[in-house]
Amino acid sequence: MRIDTSRVENYANMTPEEKVAFFEAYEIPEVKDTGKGEIDKLKAALSKANSEAAEWKRTAREKQTEQERAESERAEAEKALQDELRALRRDKTVSGYTKQCMEIGYDASLAAECAEAMADGRFNDVFAIQSRFMDAKKKEIEAAALNKQPGLTPGTPPVQAAEKAEENRIRSIFGLPPAK
Repeated sequence: MRIDTSRVENYANMTPEEKVAFFEAYEIPEVKDTGKGEIDKLKAALSKANSEAAEWKRTAREKQTEQERAESERAEAEKALQDELRALRRDKTVSGYTKQCMEIGYDASLAAECAEAMADGRFNDVFAIQSRFMDAKKKEIEAAALNKQPGLTPGTPPVQAAEKAEENRIRSIFGLPPAK
């Protein structure tokens, strides 16, 4: 409630100290107590409405929390399934690549390493592994070629020995003595 200063005589010309003194001495008129019963009824009705609204809000919050909790649990379960599916698909891809690498001739550890790199899309690593495989294969082929060489004889080279044997066979057909 505001005080109407236009009803106060000479208010505009008062000093601040006079204004303070005026308001300290001012008495607020008493309000008649005619609607006290009505006010109490309205206060009670408002209080009841507020408590009912709070109860509805609390139950709605509980239901919403349960729904949110259920949604959260469903989302977590779905994420776990997706992660497991992704891992299984990757394992299947890696095992397929490993099998193909071993069919080509890779050893088990090199095939597994190459398959992991292919599944992850690290093609620089795949080419490095292929290079190592090719180097190992070249060494293996060279070693096999060295093992297939005929043994060295102290005498005539093997080619000359075969030619000499053929010459002696032909000489024997014509009745000539073998060549020395």
